[in-house]
Amino acid sequence: MNKNRPIVILGGGVAGLAVADALAENGLPCMIVERETALGGRVKNWACTATDRCLGCYCCKVDDLIQSVRSSDMVSVQLGWEVARLVRDGSKIESVGIRSVQTGEEKVADACAVVAAVGFEPYNPSEKGFWGYKRLDGVATLVELNEWVQSGNLRSFVSDVNQPLRIAFFQCVGSRDRSIGANYCSEYCCSASLRMALHLRYSYPQWDISLFYIDLQIAGKMAGALLKDARSQGIHLIQGVPGEIIQADDGRLSIVNVKNGLNAREEFDKIILSTGQRPARGMNSVAEILGLKLNEFGFISQSHAGSQEHAPAPGVYVAGTCAEPGNIQKTLLSAGRAAALILADYSNL
Repeated sequence: MNKNRPIVILGGGVAGLAVADALAENGLPCMIVERETALGGRVKNWACTATDRCLGCYCCKVDDLIQSVRSSDMVSVQLGWEVARLVRDGSKIESVGIRSVQTGEEKVADACAVVAAVGFEPYNPSEKGFWGYKRLDGVATLVELNEWVQSGNLRSFVSDVNQPLRIAFFQCVGSRDRSIGANYCSEYCCSASLRMALHLRYSYPQWDISLFYIDLQIAGKMAGALLKDARSQGIHLIQGVPGEIIQADDGRLSIVNVKNGLNAREEFDKIILSTGQRPARGMNSVAEILGLKLNEFGFISQSHAGSQEHAPAPGVYVAGTCAEPGNIQKTLLSAGRAAALILADYSNL
């Protein structure tokens, strides 16, 4: 590792920003390479779900990180660029070739190490027609709902419904599903949906809100409080995710739910699909360039010796959801560990 060269961080989402911020605070130069035209990754479009108190969603963290990174003399940012190649001298990284997403122009940046922090892609539920996504009015994803809440455009989604509105959240859409090669838990969906349900209940107390789940995967110090709040606020927590969504004669969304051992049809005005995390676009290419292996689900393999953040290729580190699905808090912890490993390796030179 050459101390005169920067650490190149692939990805400007929460993980990449947190790694850059930690390294910059310790005097290490960094360069963030982000293929999109803005920093913040997926989280920049997610809404704060606070009610009369903070629910610990950590969405606000991204703005703090962007401000810190942008104000640091130790961090440079390349927006609209992606990794094209890695140049080594033996086992040592010498430079990283990057390519403009828009024009295909290539240039070379000096580097002493690389951090893979390319994030994830949300599952596209239109792959399975029975969800009705993009086919039935009123079916949307949790990602879209967050964007509407954040931008103040939620009313455009519900303006066609006479109050009080009935809304349901369906969990594990694109997760824990062998048929699509995603037999894993995405970890963030349950808590994110619960927080959004509580936020909607607080903002629109007349709405009737249900959450259908396989089993609620909620961890952390807020877990018990979220469940307690949901029950006390009258949010219906129903085990078992219904199958096909159809349009009823009255235009509402109709599903079949099992009640007391019997099939019962229910109707909702809106249904929100809590989509899981899939490997990021271009993950295969990134892994090949960096000399990394992918696991059976397409994320960066953790089967190597050592920690998740220390990849088997010399000078390459991994942070965040490109290694495994997770929520913002887990991503920040992963970024902190990656930064700590880099600092330890750097100090040993």
